[in-house]
Amino acid sequence: MGFNKRYINKEQIISAFTNNGAVGVSDLYKADAIILPTDSPICNYIDKIMEKKKSIEHKHHLINLYMMQILEGLYLFK
Repeated sequence: MGFNKRYINKEQIISAFTNNGAVGVSDLYKADAIILPTDSPICNYIDKIMEKKKSIEHKHHLINLYMMQILEGLYLFK
């Protein structure tokens, strides 16, 4: 049995969201360890959502709100 680690960047998050919505984004976090770039606000914000002690439905709701605002250009992203 191995240790499953995943590198996630903003392009993967945006692609997962545009293809499968919030479920696609949360599926990226199904690993033993997640490695994120330190200079990406999108990655850091999604990581904070996924760390919350809330239901998966609540997390999906927050991801949907944030990502729709990103894609509509309400927030600048790096």
